[in-house]
Amino acid sequence: MRPLSPQFRPYTWALSTVEIARRAGIAPEDVLRFDGNTPPDPPPVARPETIAAALERIQSYRHGGFPELLRAIADYNGVEPENVVLGPGADNLLMLCARAYAGPGNRIAIADEPSYPLYRVAAWVTGADVGDVDPVLTFVCMVEIPKARPLVVDEAYFEYGGETAVPLIGDGVIVVRTFSKAFGLASARVGYAIADLETAAELNERQDPAPLSTLSAALALAGLEAGPPDVSATIAERERLAAALRGLGLEPLPSFTNFVLVPDERAQELYEALLDRGFAVRPSPGALRITVHRPEANDRLLEALAALS
Repeated sequence: MRPLSPQFRPYTWALSTVEIARRAGIAPEDVLRFDGNTPPDPPPVARPETIAAALERIQSYRHGGFPELLRAIADYNGVEPENVVLGPGADNLLMLCARAYAGPGNRIAIADEPSYPLYRVAAWVTGADVGDVDPVLTFVCMVEIPKARPLVVDEAYFEYGGETAVPLIGDGVIVVRTFSKAFGLASARVGYAIADLETAAELNERQDPAPLSTLSAALALAGLEAGPPDVSATIAERERLAAALRGLGLEPLPSFTNFVLVPDERAQELYEALLDRGFAVRPSPGALRITVHRPEANDRLLEALAALS
């Protein structure tokens, strides 16, 4: 096999629910997960009738792709279907962008680190290194748009913040979105990129021939047809959770997502202690990332944190 960058470190998943349950001495259904940045409940469109027609033709390929889904995504974003690139989750599209621009001997930059670990993995598997000197591509979360071009803007949490770089696609910007967060379809694995016509065409040529299943496409289309997801309750609960964390002496950062990031020098210690009690949060160097859950679940986590403080 072709050697990877000497910098390479694989993406690491969280412990499984079964492993956490065994560690905490509880049933798997009693584990509370605050580490996935996904909604605690499925959306209304996630029902058998949504995928019934696709199941009736599950034995065949979807010749011609998904023009209805492309049109719905385009309408949702005020662009044309030809500006859209489909993929099985935003991660796939980040990897696609990396391999479209980079290879051995190149560098990919990551703005505003620490950030999503997959950006580094996407760079490394192409054979490129991560660095700021003469990068051929830059990744950034949708916070503040750097001047670097070409630029991939990760807008996984667009619906929670409302700001977008889509108006910049004519200026060397590629926007990547997902149905995993606000739309609540994480296991369906549907994402999309928006780019200028030439770039989108190039990315589509480099994409897998059939990147989505018919079942996933049906769920995504139903999500869009239901109208923009209402995330107001999640935002309100996020602010309540952040205020309660501040009441415990913690200092969560401002958030425009469905999670809060809590800097703390004891982050790894707290993470381990919470696992022992059946709570899963996501640790990073010097911080904990906590997904907004149902209010009653958030209250239980707050009680556990209070007991550990």
